[in-house]
Amino acid sequence: MNMRSKFGKRLLIALLAVGLVFSLGFTSAVESVEGQNENTVAILVNGQDPGEETTISLTHGDSVRVVYSVDLSQVEDDINEINWTFEEEEKFTKNVLAYHDAGEYQIEITYRADEDDDDIFGEYEVEVEVVTEDDDFTDTVLVNVEEDQRGMFLATIGAGLAVGIAGMGAGIGVGIAGAAGAGTIAEKPDKFGLSLVFQALPQTQAIYGLLVAILILLFTGVIGTTGAISIPVGIMAVGIGLAVGLAGLSAIGQGISSASGIATVAEDSEMFGRGMVFSVLPETQAIYGLLLSILLMIFSGLLGGGDAMAGIDVPIGLVGIGAGLSVGIAGLSGIGQGIASASGVATVAEDESMFGRGMVFSVLPETQAIYGLLIGILLIVFSGMMEEEPTMTMGMGIAAVGAGLSIGIAGISGIGQGITSGSAIAAVANREETFGKGMIFSVMSETFAIFGLLVAILIIVSLGFMG
Repeated sequence: MNMRSKFGKRLLIALLAVGLVFSLGFTSAVESVEGQNENTVAILVNGQDPGEETTISLTHGDSVRVVYSVDLSQVEDDINEINWTFEEEEKFTKNVLAYHDAGEYQIEITYRADEDDDDIFGEYEVEVEVVTEDDDFTDTVLVNVEEDQRGMFLATIGAGLAVGIAGMGAGIGVGIAGAAGAGTIAEKPDKFGLSLVFQALPQTQAIYGLLVAILILLFTGVIGTTGAISIPVGIMAVGIGLAVGLAGLSAIGQGISSASGIATVAEDSEMFGRGMVFSVLPETQAIYGLLLSILLMIFSGLLGGGDAMAGIDVPIGLVGIGAGLSVGIAGLSGIGQGIASASGVATVAEDESMFGRGMVFSVLPETQAIYGLLIGILLIVFSGMMEEEPTMTMGMGIAAVGAGLSIGIAGISGIGQGITSGSAIAAVANREETFGKGMIFSVMSETFAIFGLLVAILIIVSLGFMG
């Protein structure tokens, strides 16, 4: 009885094991067949398998070409037909690129977003059907055509740089002048109005930054009705913001000269006019930044909008970055000019005959900003930005950034020149015959800006900007 019982148990276990193996093998075979049926064909988007969904980003006035093809490498049977179905295909331009004996297997679709027309944006289903002798295989991809807002987001960075950096410089400059004004009215309360006028001078840089920021936001559609802009135009907006923003740091120098003007006028009200002349000198750097920003907005088509921006590509956008860095960083020379101007106005308060010579020394640090403006304009002209169809390579665009950095950073030498010029003014006030030697000392710092200018010109000439 025990023998039979043991034999029966062993037989039952063996039968269960065989059944389990058979079940697993059958399931695996079914899954394999089903897997082949589901994945035999696949839609490829620009040569890549997107899975179940793909996204196409468009800006208004722009078009994107997408190549759809079907992967037939897993189809072993003879193919009788290849059928494509594009949902709402009347909205797109279709161009057949390649054929199979059974039909079209590579098709190019052009998606275009017209100005002020959002009809193209949405979800569309693309389906391919491959008919063989034994079976039909299909694959479907959901195409999401969306408005590309990356250029607009870049433009917000440009607007932020314009008002942010310029506001920082203006705040520091106004603070320096305000400190001098507060000290003055503690002893002479009647000088409050005159002190306030001088303190207001460094605020103009922030106003320039605010103006450019608003123009960027308006004409890129962030706060207007214009459609989304392209990424290259967004890059250009960053360059525009850098130009007026960095040049706005000259307000620090203007605050230094304004503080000296306040102290001088507190002692002699008749010095108001001459004090104002010296105090406004560092603002010229900010004006150069504002000027270049406007030029970039005009020639990039940003102020015109629509088709005017169509010729801007990434290399031209990088030219905008280079030009902005060129005039913007070189605009820091305004700090040096403010230091020299502060010495000038204090010296003229003691000796009116020093006005002309004081002005000569005070304007020396401005040459660095002029070099930066020059390179910025050369980049605009020789990049072809002013032409309808500029021809710039990506390498040339990167080189433009290098040219801007070359003269921009070298232009900071204007701070050193301002320090020397301030001391030279005081020396000439004591001994007039030291004017020539003082000039020699003062121009020494400028040689380094000339080095930067030379390299920037070599980049522009050597890399084909001038044809």
